[in-house]
Amino acid sequence: MTTNAADVERPAAPPAFQHLGFARKFKNHLATTVFTAAFVIAVIPLLWVLITLLQRGLAPVLSSTWWTHSFNGLLPTDFGGGINHALAGTLLEGLICAVISVPLGVLVAIYLIEYGQNSRFAKVATFMVDILSGLPSIVAGLFIYALWITTFGFNRSGFAVALSLVLLMVPVVVRVTETMLLIVPDELREASYALGVPSGRRS
Repeated sequence: MTTNAADVERPAAPPAFQHLGFARKFKNHLATTVFTAAFVIAVIPLLWVLITLLQRGLAPVLSSTWWTHSFNGLLPTDFGGGINHALAGTLLEGLICAVISVPLGVLVAIYLIEYGQNSRFAKVATFMVDILSGLPSIVAGLFIYALWITTFGFNRSGFAVALSLVLLMVPVVVRVTETMLLIVPDELREASYALGVPSGRRS
């Protein structure tokens, strides 16, 4: 059996790249054109909104009155005002919410980890925390409005808004505190217990 030079130089398999037909090229160019056009159509409104926002909002934000004035006494048709009331309200409501939610959430988490174990009250508390974790903000606001304003007769105020934020913040604080307490090794808990440290201080 003899081997020719042409047989040696011949590739064992046909090349991976094959010639593309007209239909395949046409489909490729058509898909590229369609996706490019869709991208441009989607970007144009976004750019228009961004440009309009910068044109109308950049000058008031850079003005000193924007940070020191509020909308107090202005009608919807009047021009003016500022962000002072929004900043003050956000800070005050966040502070009130934190003052109520953080201690309450930490205490609930300590009870569930250190004392509750498998008690009935701990199961009820865990169930309520799970429900509050998935509570939409609009539902929390409607609940506080129906209970605090409609039922109890209190006026609409920032404190009522802070109470609705409490319903949203408490489950977050509870879950974070539980995670932190579960990180503590059991050996460390047993060592502190052997030294006579009360359960409340071990946490």
